[in-house]
Amino acid sequence: MEKDLYIDINLLPQGFRPRKRLIKFDYRFLLAAVIISGAIGLGGYYFHIQRSLDDVADQIKYVKAQRQKVKSIVDLSNEIEVIKKKVENYVNIIKELTADSDLRFSMIDHINFVLPENLWLISITESKPSGKVVFDIEGMSYSKDDITKLLAGLEKFEKFNKVSLESITPAPLEDRDAYRFIVNVELKISNPTEEETATPGSRRRPRR
Repeated sequence: MEKDLYIDINLLPQGFRPRKRLIKFDYRFLLAAVIISGAIGLGGYYFHIQRSLDDVADQIKYVKAQRQKVKSIVDLSNEIEVIKKKVENYVNIIKELTADSDLRFSMIDHINFVLPENLWLISITESKPSGKVVFDIEGMSYSKDDITKLLAGLEKFEKFNKVSLESITPAPLEDRDAYRFIVNVELKISNPTEEETATPGSRRRPRR
C-alpha cells in the first residue's frame, strides 16, 4: 500500500505568521506545583509546631521535677526543725537533771573524806522541803564520838548552809554496841531540783 504524503505549507507572509513558543505552560502543572509547595510548607510548619510542643513538654517535666526537689527540701527542712526541737528539749532535760552535779560530787567526796574510821553510811537521800535542798545522811557507828566527829567534818564544807543531828538511836550488833543516826545537811544551791532522789552512800565497814 502506498502512503499519502501530506505537506503543510504556510502561505502567510513572514510578518503575519504566529510566533512559536519555546515553552508551553500547562495550568495543571502549575496548580500541582502550588499544591506540592503548600503541602511541603504545611509539613515543615507541622514539624516545627510539634518540635515546639515537645520542647514545652520537656520544660513542663523539668519544672515538675524542680518542684518535687523543692518539696523534698522543704520536707527535709521541716524534719530537721522537728529533730532540732527534740534535741533541744533533751538537752534542757539533761541540764535540769545535771545542773548541780559537780556540786553534789564535791559534797560526796567531802563526806567520804571526813568519814571517821569506825562509822559507815547506809544511805544519802535528797529532798526539797520549802524550796530548800536537804540531804538526810543515815549511817551507823560504834561510838557517839565518831558521830560528833562526822558532824564537825560536815560543817567544814563551805557549800552546806546548815548541819544538824536529827536522831541517834541504839542499834546493837551481835558482837558489840552500835548507834544508828540521821544527819541533816542543807545545801547552798541556786536552782534546786524538784524531785527527791536517793544517792547510795558509801558503805565502808569499820575496823573491829
